[in-house]
This record gives sequence, C-alpha cells and structure tokens, in this order.
Amino acid sequence: MRKRDLLLMANKNLWRRKARTILTCLGVVIGTASIVVMISLGIGLRVSMEKSMAQWGSLNIINVHPGMRYDENGNPTGEEKRMTDETVEELKAIPGVTAVSPVYNIDGEAQLGRKKGYLSIVGIDPAAMEELEFTVSHGRLLTPEDRFAIVAGSQVINNFWDERAARRGGGMMGEGPQQQDPAELLEQRIRLTIRNQAGNERKQNLFVVGILDETNMDRSWQVYGSIHDIKRMRDFMMQGANSSKQMLGPMAKEVIISGGGVMVSTGRASGSRGNRREDRSNDYNSIMVRTKDVAQTKEISKELRERGYNAWSMADSLEGIENTSRTMQAILGGIGGITLFVAALGITNTMIMSIYERTREIGIMKVIGASFADIRSIFLMEAALIGLFGGILGLGLSYGASEIINRISADYIQRGMGGPATNISVIPVWLAGFALVFSIFIGLAAGLYPASRAIRVSPMVAIRNE
Repeated sequence: MRKRDLLLMANKNLWRRKARTILTCLGVVIGTASIVVMISLGIGLRVSMEKSMAQWGSLNIINVHPGMRYDENGNPTGEEKRMTDETVEELKAIPGVTAVSPVYNIDGEAQLGRKKGYLSIVGIDPAAMEELEFTVSHGRLLTPEDRFAIVAGSQVINNFWDERAARRGGGMMGEGPQQQDPAELLEQRIRLTIRNQAGNERKQNLFVVGILDETNMDRSWQVYGSIHDIKRMRDFMMQGANSSKQMLGPMAKEVIISGGGVMVSTGRASGSRGNRREDRSNDYNSIMVRTKDVAQTKEISKELRERGYNAWSMADSLEGIENTSRTMQAILGGIGGITLFVAALGITNTMIMSIYERTREIGIMKVIGASFADIRSIFLMEAALIGLFGGILGLGLSYGASEIINRISADYIQRGMGGPATNISVIPVWLAGFALVFSIFIGLAAGLYPASRAIRVSPMVAIRNE
C-alpha cells in the first residue's frame, strides 16, 4: 500500500470514534502545554535577568585593571601587570577584540550656574566611543577635535543642587521631586575645580555636547571626556606627589604615582625593591575592551585573568544565571513531562482497545494481502496523528497561557513593585518546534506495543472468532 493511502486510512480510523480520540488527544494537549509553559518560565527568568544585567553594563565590554599572578599559596609569581600603551597594543592584538580604549579617572567639585555638585570624570578615546557602545539621547558623541568637551550620563544633572534652595527645605541632591530633565544639561558650561598634591587649585570649563541615553545604568552618573584633556588635568592633580614621600621621611621606600592617586610604600610588602622610586604617572587607571559577542567576552575575560590582569565584565555573571536557568528548565520540564507520560499511557490504552475492536478488520487486511509493515504503519500513524493533533492544540494552548501569565505578571509588577514590565514566560521558536516533534515522538513510542500486537493477530483466528 502507498504511504498516502496508509495515512488516509489511519486518519479515517481515528475519527470513527470521535469521543475517544478527542479524550486521548486531550491528554497530549495538557502534557504538551505543561512542558512548554514550564520550560518557558525558566527561559523567561534567564531572559529577564540578562536584560536587567544589560541595563547595568554592556555584555560585550570588559574592564581591565592592573593585576598580578599568584601561586596556590597566594605569593606573587611575577611583576604587576600595568596599564600602559604596550598593554593597549597587547589587548588590540587579541582575536575577537573589536575596540580598545585606555581610561583615566578623576573627580572634582563642579558648578553649574548657581548649583554646586561633584563630578566623576572618565577620560576615554573619542574615536572609540561608538564601538564601545556609547549612545546619546540628546546631542552627539565626542570627536577627536573636541577640547574640554564632555558627554554626560543621564543622571549627572541630579548631581547638582542649589544650596539656597536647600536651606529653604528643598533642592537636595537625589530627592525625588528635584529630579531634572537630563536635556537641561546639554550645551551648558560646567566649571570644574581640581586640586593637586601641593594644595594648588585649578578651575576648568567643560562644555556638554551630549547626553547619554538611559540604556546603560553603569554610565548614568559619570561624565566622559577626551583622554588627552583628562590626562592634562590629571597631571596637574599629581603635581606635588613627592611631598608625600618627604612627610614619611626614611619610612618611605617607594612612591608609586598611579591614575587614582599616590601610593607610598614602606618597602615591607612582598616584592618591594628597596629604595627605587617607580614613576607610574603615565599609567592608565584601566582599559576598556569591546568584543564581538558575549561568548568571546567570557573567553577573552578568562584569558586576561590567566595573563595576570584583573578583568571583569557583566558577561562573567551570565554563567551562574544560565546554570540556574537550565536547572529550573529541567525541573519544570520534568514536572510537565510526567503529564505527557500519562498521556502516552492513554494513547497506548486507546490503541490496544482499537485492536480488540478491529480484530476482524486486521484479519481481512492480512487475507487480501496487506503486509506486516502495512499493518504496523497504520497503527503507528494513528498514534503519531494523535500526538500531532495533541501537540498542535497543546502548543496553541501554551501560547495562550503564556500571554495570560505575562499580562498578569506585568500588571502585578507595574502596580505592586513599580518596575518596568517584563515577560516571565518566553516561548522561542526552537521550544515550539521541540514540543511538536516530541509530542509526535511520544505518540509513536506509545503506538509501538499496540502495533506489534496487531501484526501478531492470526487472520484465520480473527475471522473465525468474529
């Protein structure tokens, strides 16, 4: 018999007894929906946490800081890995790295009109800003031609407060009613005050050319300027660093001038090199690295730590989230799988009952020349069709249940927790395809035993008994 004829016969046999077929399919529907919805909750948890992490920093950015290798006893095994121009070139040569920028950090008091505040300023390479995923909601990014221009985070405007308004009972930094529109800072001049180690003071005007969007919370309270401008201000702040050594007198063995300030060593730490003075005034505070994708980020971050650098990215936290998500999906999918297993028993029972009812039909088919393979195929196709129909309906039920769950959760989050709405049930295409194929497989597996019984029916005995 042709496969098409077998399929049509199997479909016709199923609908002879509609009630029994529908009830059997219903078990597959419930089982399929249970598995899909349960697994979708685990996927939704992972997606939600990834989105939340992405708001606090890009998953493709690695922040590299000075570091050192240590043996299993905690003793240093080599020199400290410093942040220099050679380091920048080393990082650029790593396969998978798409952009690198050295970073300087300084802080200072600031004034915006009558308002006072405090700024945390990051100096980076303007040419690399776009590659490093900087995006603006107002204005533009920095260009290499800019001089003492800055791009401000979305919350920097709230770093400023009016002292006179504060004395009247309002206007303090960070208070809800005083939250201001970030766009108000665009094209404004901020007067920055910095001081060096010798106690001298310098004022510098900074012009705001852009406001960063709110997608990256890690950058929302900082301002970004050209690394060359920030280095000039930082060099001024480092002037007079030798006075720290003079104040400690003979106790001071080494003065290390780094990006974040001045560290005076007494020479007692492991790795001290006597009376030598090590000048690190040109060392960067850190280096920002962008990779092609999240997988590359995790690999390169691990490689940098093995080289002795202190490297970290938001993607490093993904492994724990993914493990938790996989565990939840396995547990929830297992719970749904029990329901589908019960449905498989229902299919087996239905097919066995069908054999008893169709013994004469099976005998006649054998007498007129139907092969064992034909009879087996008919019963397997019937079982597979039950799985297919149940899988399709179960998948539709899953999408409906997922939509209801997401709407209820969104309403709860917005009203009860005040946070942004997020889907806690996510059904990707691969999960829908897997559910459909798995339900058909369950039907086939459940039909194997009844099909084997059907081909063992003796045609003469079947006809005589009927």
